[in-house]
Amino acid sequence: MRDRKPMIKQKITRLAGICGVLVPIVIFISIWLAIYGAPWFRWTNNALSELGVEGISAFFFNNGIILGGIFAFIFSLGLVKILSNKIGAYLLAVSSLALIGAGLFPITVFELHYVSSAAFFVLLTAALFIIGITMKHGQFERKMALAAIIFALFACTSLIFLNFLNGIAIPEAIVCFPAFFWCMIYGLKMITITNTRKQPIEA
Repeated sequence: MRDRKPMIKQKITRLAGICGVLVPIVIFISIWLAIYGAPWFRWTNNALSELGVEGISAFFFNNGIILGGIFAFIFSLGLVKILSNKIGAYLLAVSSLALIGAGLFPITVFELHYVSSAAFFVLLTAALFIIGITMKHGQFERKMALAAIIFALFACTSLIFLNFLNGIAIPEAIVCFPAFFWCMIYGLKMITITNTRKQPIEA
C-alpha cells in the first residue's frame, strides 16, 4: 500500500501537468476561432467577453474558457500537492472556478458574468504574486517565481491601457495570457519530472 502512494502522486502530478499544458492551447485556439467567427471584433474597441454573446463565436468562446477553466483547476490541484506554501495554488483554483463561471454566464447575464470575470482577474493576479514570493527552492523554481511576480505586475499595470482604449480586450489579454503560458511551462516541468520517475521538488 505504501508503494502505491508515490505512484498515485506521480499520476496526479502528471495529469495536472498535462492540464497545465492544455490551458493556453485550448483557450488560445478557442479565442482565435471565436474572433475568426466575429469579423466585427476589434482588440482596441471590444472586450473578449463580447465574443460570447451569439453565433459561432459564442460557441467557441464560452465552451473554450469553460474547458480551459477545468484544465486550470486540475492543474492548480496538482500545484497544491507540490508547493509547500499552498495559498497561491488555492487562489489559482478559485480563479479557475471563476473562469468557468465566466463561460457559463455570458456577458448577456451581466451581473453573474461581471462577478465571475472580476473574481477571475483579481484572484489570478493575487495567485501569481503569492506563488512568486513563496517559491524558493531550486533554480527552475526561482525563475518561475520571478516570472510569476513579473506577470502579476503586468496584470496590475494593464489598467493603464484603459485610459487609451475604448475596449478592454488588450488589458484582459495582458492579465491572463502570460499566466496561461506560466501554467504551460510549469506543467511541462511536472510532466518531465514524472517521466523520469522523480517526485517534484517542493517550492
